[in-house]
Amino acid sequence: MVVPFTFRVVGKESARLPQRMCDHGCDYLIQVVGPDDDVQFEMCPLWAEQFAGELLNAIELSHLSN
Repeated sequence: MVVPFTFRVVGKESARLPQRMCDHGCDYLIQVVGPDDDVQFEMCPLWAEQFAGELLNAIELSHLSN
């Protein structure tokens, strides 16, 4: 299965959702881009790292529940 999302790194001046900017002082954002090239979600690198960790925890729990 191919995931229809791609990711790109942009400077914070290119934020599509500036109201969600971080307050960590990050200079760039990671954008989750859908197949229609529309930004679905964006986050600073620190938040992305925390999100990834929680996502991996959820995946592990889902494997344990089977």
